[in-house]
Amino acid sequence: MTSTIETEDGTQADRPKKKSGAAGGKKKGGMTKRVAAHAFAECNEQSLRDFVKATTDLGVKGIMEEFLQLRAETQTCTKPKTAHEGHTDRNRYKDVYCIDETRLILKWPEGTEQDYIHANWVKIGEIPKYICTQGPTEKTVEDFWRLVWQEKAPSIVMLCNIMECGKKKCEQYWPQNSETPITCLDGKLTIKMVENSKEVEQNIILSKLVMTDDKGTTLNVEHWQWKAWPDRGVPEVPMATFRLLFRLKNACPVVVHCSAGIGRTGTIVGLDIAYAKLCAGEKISLNSIVRDIRNQRHGSVQTDAQYLFMHRVLLALAENKKISTPEMTAFCEEYHKVMATKAG
Repeated sequence: MTSTIETEDGTQADRPKKKSGAAGGKKKGGMTKRVAAHAFAECNEQSLRDFVKATTDLGVKGIMEEFLQLRAETQTCTKPKTAHEGHTDRNRYKDVYCIDETRLILKWPEGTEQDYIHANWVKIGEIPKYICTQGPTEKTVEDFWRLVWQEKAPSIVMLCNIMECGKKKCEQYWPQNSETPITCLDGKLTIKMVENSKEVEQNIILSKLVMTDDKGTTLNVEHWQWKAWPDRGVPEVPMATFRLLFRLKNACPVVVHCSAGIGRTGTIVGLDIAYAKLCAGEKISLNSIVRDIRNQRHGSVQTDAQYLFMHRVLLALAENKKISTPEMTAFCEEYHKVMATKAG
């Protein structure tokens, strides 16, 4: 079997060439490279060991085949999506569906008829932790900020760049500096950067914003942009995912988006769900987790590469916990071989 890795839009993917001297553990400009190991102390070691064994038993080829089966069984959208179908001008991609059952309904400001945004709630356990949405389009920037204000979301996670592979993937919807605030809804909302953006980890940018309404009420919002999660491929540093999730541990709800709001977005949300299950001492199955996310945000985790990456990230967590087996080593070697076949 020839392993295939697909991009978010279903095309075959090439991973970017590694840059010389860019490898691991180096610090750059005083950036925080790692969150302390004790940050992951809540993780149940036996549950993690069980996951490691199940993953290495299945192997890279088996995991990719498992995803193809999962996708075949869940790709057809069988749930009502009437709001999505009624607002085609507000959907970035016509074949990325926003189901009615879990869609976020815009209710602010009162009296506004337009209540649609391409966004769905995704739970961790019984807690509605994530709002998964598409990258704002020119027409939906104001709707995006209505969402953030309405739900009092303290954090936004952006997993894409404005331009990728020569195509526009998202609008520049947040202010780029403190001198140029953004005003929405005829002055009802103003968004201002209050601190200069800083690179808290290589390619992860934090911008601190404050939203103010026309009554003077404020909301502080952290905007996190991961610039190194390419549309064509997966991140090169698996544990960066958990370091970002740890920074978001106490934030709720979290607005998370990439371009379509299902591929990279579903991947990071799925990993947070998996970690919560590990902390609860539960047996985890990424097959079950991805199926559950897709039931809330249709099409989440789009590619075999993303699904395989999720397994690799959890193995990196095991390595962080000093869990090591010959089978893990062999799995990781095979993982890198598969990714290398798509290198430019």
